[in-house]
Amino acid sequence: MNGLAEKQDGLARKLVSILKIGNAYTLEEMASILNQKPNAVSRKGVLTSDGSDAQILLVTLEKDKYSTPGYFDHLSGSRLFWTGQNVLKATEKKLIAGTHDTFIFLQERRKTPYVYYGRAIPTRMQINWEPGKPSHIVFELVEYAASLEAMNLRSSKIYQADEVIQTEHGYAVSSLPERTETEKFSTIRTAQSTYRKNVLSFWHEQCAVTGVDNKGWLIASHIKPWRESTDEERLDPHNSLLLTPNFDKLFDRGVISFSSSNGKIILPEHQSRTMWNNLNRMHVDDNICLREVPDGVGKFLDYHTQFIYSFEPTDDVTTEDFIEEMLVKGLV
Repeated sequence: MNGLAEKQDGLARKLVSILKIGNAYTLEEMASILNQKPNAVSRKGVLTSDGSDAQILLVTLEKDKYSTPGYFDHLSGSRLFWTGQNVLKATEKKLIAGTHDTFIFLQERRKTPYVYYGRAIPTRMQINWEPGKPSHIVFELVEYAASLEAMNLRSSKIYQADEVIQTEHGYAVSSLPERTETEKFSTIRTAQSTYRKNVLSFWHEQCAVTGVDNKGWLIASHIKPWRESTDEERLDPHNSLLLTPNFDKLFDRGVISFSSSNGKIILPEHQSRTMWNNLNRMHVDDNICLREVPDGVGKFLDYHTQFIYSFEPTDDVTTEDFIEEMLVKGLV
């Protein structure tokens, strides 16, 4: 990870040298590392020091009756879905400014140890500056993901697939020994070709919104993003919308979503005049609906509405990530 710890001498570099991913730490140990008294770090969700270049997020996954209502923190693979504080927005300001490395500690429930998950980068942010309305941020735990891969604990069947097969339980891939990066990308292209063929059939070779039936114009788009899906979800045509490029881009960026109950388009409640003008030029309004919501699609639409819609992508992706996403969409 190319963070502040790699660029300058400060608290971030100190934390990287001391903390070990997967190790449990007490609040007293954290206070000692930060050169603070134990009572200065108790009952806090964010720890930092004045003038430092690091912030520590303490996250409790299983909420109890003492937790703030409406908070939802969730770990999915190497993605952390985090709810910000109701009043103080210092964390959000630091993330936007890029002035701090963010260190993640998770505990299953109150009064259990905090386990260190490494540094994280925000990939999508829904910032609410109004007091009483927390922000929602999706972090990629890049160092945690790298440690899993190094320990051969991360499931990467899709990268090792020889072929995509349909079983009585859904879709699956067959495994082969680890391959080179070129072979991995070739495999992704093969899997995408099969996925696209299944999606075209599933949506009757027509755009799920407009009914356009020129296959060369249509994009087989995952509803729940590729990088956040399980191997089975990546291949499941129920996790798809067949869309024309304009709707694919708006849906992929979280500008719009669709109701899982009736397919009705979901538009931003508070649109800027510029956004309203641009949507109007594209003839996108609240009369638009999916032509149908097939059984099994609804749960993926709910995920998109909760975790993608109205979130602002940070575009902080690597070249490899970009190539992979384009391969998945069949655009290269």
